[in-house]
Amino acid sequence: MYHILKNEKYLGIYRNKGEEYDNIYPQIVPIEIFDKVRAKVQKNKYGKRSVQVTYLLRHKLKCGYCGHPISAESGTSSNGEVIHYYKCHGRKKYRNGCEKTALRKEFLENFVLETILRELSKPDTMNKVVDGLMQIQEMQNKESPILKTLLSEKRQTETALNNLMSAIEQGIISATTNKRLHELENKLTELERNILIEQSKTKITLSEDKIRKYYEQALLKEPQMLINLLIKQIVLYNDKMIVYYNSPIQTSPDGNSQGFSFYDEIAFMPYIIQNKPTPAMRAIRVILTV
Repeated sequence: MYHILKNEKYLGIYRNKGEEYDNIYPQIVPIEIFDKVRAKVQKNKYGKRSVQVTYLLRHKLKCGYCGHPISAESGTSSNGEVIHYYKCHGRKKYRNGCEKTALRKEFLENFVLETILRELSKPDTMNKVVDGLMQIQEMQNKESPILKTLLSEKRQTETALNNLMSAIEQGIISATTNKRLHELENKLTELERNILIEQSKTKITLSEDKIRKYYEQALLKEPQMLINLLIKQIVLYNDKMIVYYNSPIQTSPDGNSQGFSFYDEIAFMPYIIQNKPTPAMRAIRVILTV
């Protein structure tokens, strides 16, 4: 099904006239990942006769033009062939004039899986992702300005309360001192409660090794699980694709915005031209973000 799992060049192997060469191309995919993933996806090979077709990218795609989801569709060609594809829901249901064209299921899924496996299997790319997430985590774990302010107010309140108690011990008691005592006690209780709330927001720190293993282990999963673990969302344009990766840590306070991009290149994805027997190649800008 997937081109990367058939192309031994990703293992650094080249065959020509029965001869095998292993020093022409650099190996960018470890043999363990190549073999395990290929064995697991073979049973889901596109074109295999099945009552139900699995759309690997269902619920992961968003139109970059109109913002609607890109949904799974199927149709039958003039020769009776069932064709599966992804199409903008806004263009189909609401007829909003969206310019996003439909994409053949196998082409898009192959392209996404190949990109994931190829890029995250590169040591330099993996190091860039891990180092970036470690920096974000370090910044997040620094004491927040809100917590600093609360702790400072708590110290000031405790000092004022101690001074007032000293005055009371010396016999300086009045309605005013009693009122002030209750005010300070209530303020201290409120500050302690707010400090606990703010401290509870501190994230659990993950080691560099655990972050790396999160991605390495995900690469060994079957295609559907791999996509569920690694892909948060893919925003599609006709000439651009932005892939938002999941992360083992929260990369932003609101959990919505992303941390950083680690790949921005032009790639080529096949597409069908009407009345042409073979697919053509379309240049597409690919941005990978975590």
